[in-house]
Amino acid sequence: MDREQGGNPGAGTAPRATTDFSQSSTATAKSLIDAGQYRKARLMLEGLVKQTPEAEALLLLAQLELDNPKRHPIALEHLKQALVIAPDYTEAWLTLANYWSLKGQPDKQKRCLEKVLTYNPANKDVRLALELLITKK
Repeated sequence: MDREQGGNPGAGTAPRATTDFSQSSTATAKSLIDAGQYRKARLMLEGLVKQTPEAEALLLLAQLELDNPKRHPIALEHLKQALVIAPDYTEAWLTLANYWSLKGQPDKQKRCLEKVLTYNPANKDVRLALELLITKK
């Protein structure tokens, strides 16, 4: 099932106004994602990043948005914001590398992987991904 649709097929979608996000947090959003409640998690994360942009919330939101091609431009913006806040956030760089892979931009993908190696040269997984990308050309 496409994450964008939410987690409970056949169930009605609650209007935004009735959704209670008084307990909003990145941890709560992760729990919603784990439970398959992707739409609710996305709405919660959107509210969180409007209040206080935080790298992990921006990354989670971008990852959810990447499941919907119509949301790719905003996902890219959220990834960029996350990396401004936390320039050494490996998971955000890897998600951005995957974004560029989806877009058929191997040079940009390569730059993302190389960025991780500038602050974490011992990262074997990133080094291997970079080698695979280079030999794939």
